[in-house]
Amino acid sequence: MVLATLIRQNFFINQFPTSLINKQDGIDQRIQANQTLDKQNAIKRTELKAETAANMEILESQARYRFGLIKKGEIYYQITPQNP
Repeated sequence: MVLATLIRQNFFINQFPTSLINKQDGIDQRIQANQTLDKQNAIKRTELKAETAANMEILESQARYRFGLIKKGEIYYQITPQNP
């Protein structure tokens, strides 16, 4: 009687092998989606670093040109043209 109840519960009500396969397929799809998102995130991080580096270069150039700022450890030389 117990065995019949367990078989009925697992195979007919819970649809044991089919539900397990469906859940595994869902997990596999999510793993693949996560891997795709990880690749896209890596690309976006690289793009962001490139943009940030370019923006910092522009900012540094403007700071040097407009305000005469220098980096720590640099020596500033100013060459002025002589009028004859």
